[in-house]
Amino acid sequence: MTDAIPTDAARANGTRTARKMRPEQIAFAVERRRASQREEWRMQERLTHLLNRYLDPATSFWCSLENRPLSMLSGLYGRRRGIVAGMPDLVAIQARGDGLVRVACVELKSRAGVASQSQKEVRNRMLPVGIAWWLARSPRAALAALRRSDIAFRREWKEPQLAKWEGPFENPHARLPQHPRVAAERAAARKRWRLRQANRARETAKLAAERDDAAGDDIASLPASSAE
Repeated sequence: MTDAIPTDAARANGTRTARKMRPEQIAFAVERRRASQREEWRMQERLTHLLNRYLDPATSFWCSLENRPLSMLSGLYGRRRGIVAGMPDLVAIQARGDGLVRVACVELKSRAGVASQSQKEVRNRMLPVGIAWWLARSPRAALAALRRSDIAFRREWKEPQLAKWEGPFENPHARLPQHPRVAAERAAARKRWRLRQANRARETAKLAAERDDAAGDDIASLPASSAE
């Protein structure tokens, strides 16, 4: 679930960071964030179909959560009303035969997604009261998270062999495996950044040398008495 941040550029890179970015960088970050959001929505739709199939409504309740405010002001009023930023995308509650209730939450992310700071804080508040929290990057990884949390299915389901990048992950503070495409894109981005830094350093050095040469020419053109 996306956190409560007022603009697309800020959602992509954080409000303060976005202000320091060039317009083309902001546009790229916004489009990348929107693409990730569309991917997460498609995942939620597929997961909804699977949950309707495998969870028994007689013993289980589940729902998707959406608490993203429309603006910074609505987010402020939401916090005053006790609305918590960083709530997970899915909550599943199941009554057990022993009279106990099992609660599991899943944060759905795109292939490149990681948990935000507020999502990590919500997780840290949930764990001590017995709520299972997971991060999953695919619908089948989300199902695996529920099964690993002892949520029973009404139909037979065998956990598939999941890729490392899919999860599910219990600890969002750890360094998470990356999808090969995401890893390649980030490596290319780092390479482009290093190239820009090198070009900027060369340009700075060139300008400094030109200023030094100009200053030397000015001094050389002065009369001997003035130079002294």
